[in-house]
Order: sequence, then structure tokens, then C-alpha cells
Amino acid sequence: MPYSEIEQSNLNIVNAALAASSRDFAKFFDIFVENVEWTLAGHGPVAGTYSSKTELFAKAEEALFARFASPLTITVDGTWADGDNVFARIKSATTAADGKPYRNEYMYIMTMQDGRVVSGIEWLDFHAYYEIIERIKL
Repeated sequence: MPYSEIEQSNLNIVNAALAASSRDFAKFFDIFVENVEWTLAGHGPVAGTYSSKTELFAKAEEALFARFASPLTITVDGTWADGDNVFARIKSATTAADGKPYRNEYMYIMTMQDGRVVSGIEWLDFHAYYEIIERIKL
């Protein structure tokens, strides 16, 4: 079944943002509203729900990105839309500050409103996340 007009529009926005951030994944978050409600699903110190992009970056993303020697690059395994939701399956890779590789995989479900991500949930390999946080002390 073909996508509705709003589904296709939302899918196009997410796909364009993913393409634009393929060499620096931090840029992807430009399509998030500032007061996004974002959940990192899983267990551990950074798992939970954040009520803004600023909070998400301060408590989860900045600690990770600070341990990279170069920007996080991504490849997209697929994107799909259903109503106001866009689903994205993503793989990432970079070199850590200690010269070792960092890789992760993600599944995002993003709720869109007026062309922006207003909420969502992210699944990732927290083992890879916590391993680099513990390995490289800042």
C-alpha cells in the first residue's frame, strides 16, 4: 500500500536528514524540536526519557561524542512510515579517541509533527555505549 501524503512527507524529511548527517550523525538531531521527548530504551545510567534535546545531549550524547576521534558516520538499513511515525534502522561507525573502532546499531521510532521530531524511542547496543564510556576516561 502506498504511503499517504503526510507519511511520504515525514519519510522524506527523515531520509533527507539522515543523508545530510551520514558523515556527522550529530547533525541529524537538527530535525528534533527543542522540547522533544526522547526515550533511550534499556538499562543503565543513561537509559530513560529525556524532555528536551538539550537534556538528551547533556546527559547522554555529549559523553559519547567526546570520546570519538572523528565524527560518527552512519548507514541507513531502512526507513518506513506509518501515520505520524517514522521508523529508521541505522548502523554507525567511527574511531574512538584511543584509536579503536566504535560501532553501534539503532532502531528509532520517531513521531513527527509539522515536519519535526516531537517524540521518539531509540533502541541501541548499550554494551557498546557503556564500554567506550568506561574505556576512555575524560
